Amino acid sequence: MGRLLVTGGMGHVGYETVKQAAAAGIPVLAHYMSTFRADDARAVTGDVVWVRCDLSDPYEVGMLAAAHRIDGCIHTAAVPNDKMCKPQPHRAVQSNVNGTALLLETARRQEWRRFLLVSTGSVFQDLPDATTPVPEDRVPTPRTFYAGTKRSAEILTEIYAETYGLSAASVRVSWIFGPPLVPREFEGPRGPIPEFLRRAMRGEAIVEPSGGDFAASFTFVPDCAAGLLVLYGADRLAHRAYHLGSGRNQSTFDVAEAVRAAVPGAAIDVGGGTEPWTQFIVPRGPLACERMREEFGFVPRHSLQEAVAAFAEWMRANPRSYHANGGS
Repeated sequence: MGRLLVTGGMGHVGYETVKQAAAAGIPVLAHYMSTFRADDARAVTGDVVWVRCDLSDPYEVGMLAAAHRIDGCIHTAAVPNDKMCKPQPHRAVQSNVNGTALLLETARRQEWRRFLLVSTGSVFQDLPDATTPVPEDRVPTPRTFYAGTKRSAEILTEIYAETYGLSAASVRVSWIFGPPLVPREFEGPRGPIPEFLRRAMRGEAIVEPSGGDFAASFTFVPDCAAGLLVLYGADRLAHRAYHLGSGRNQSTFDVAEAVRAAVPGAAIDVGGGTEPWTQFIVPRGPLACERMREEFGFVPRHSLQEAVAAFAEWMRANPRSYHANGGS
């Protein structure tokens, strides 16, 4: 049996996917580039081989593919948002576009069973309003560098599927949150959930003059990984693009309520408006997720309240994640 290659295995979605796949008995080839956390690697139980590779380097990708029998790939590795892409456009293209192209070509040559590109709802940026659900057959309208590189990767994935018969699809996800990634300082593209939880767990009063009206399809990372593995294990894919999430937007006011429930005594006061959460993104309606539900019966298991509570429990067990100095 070949291995499931999970690129970006030390990243947010990638690490959770590695854990769930290994726990399900799937042999995993877990890729990383510059970041390797030995403790996290040892914490994964199951048949996992960790390997470093520059996915934008044809030689390194070739060596990786020659050294391991690969069944298919869940491609999560990327420069992950506009805040990070804008100051380093060449690196973003190398990672998000060229890396995808090399993996697709390797998948074609080696006849991998399945290829999933983890994409983003950010490819939709020219929408009539910020409340109407975005269907899976809507033509993407990228307007920023990050969105453009991800849409380019989607197009390559579609072309390889249509031209060479590769069983491949793009999976658009939205505002992923949950362990183990908890920024220790403000990071707008991560959204209000980790920011509010981090500060509440420190016992800080959260007073924000704006941001409460910002709404997004927040997705708990275990639900995201579970959906990816459903798609990976399917006998066939009927579509070239899937949306993975709750199918509904919830506001920062809703997040504040969930954090108060998860952290008793948390003091949170948020005003109206959408900043700072829209500094690097274009507001959009919820990603409609009909194909996952109709084709596979998949819906996320956790409500926002349940997911925030579970995230808070993980943080309590891992106090270094939220203390500014990394202490306990």
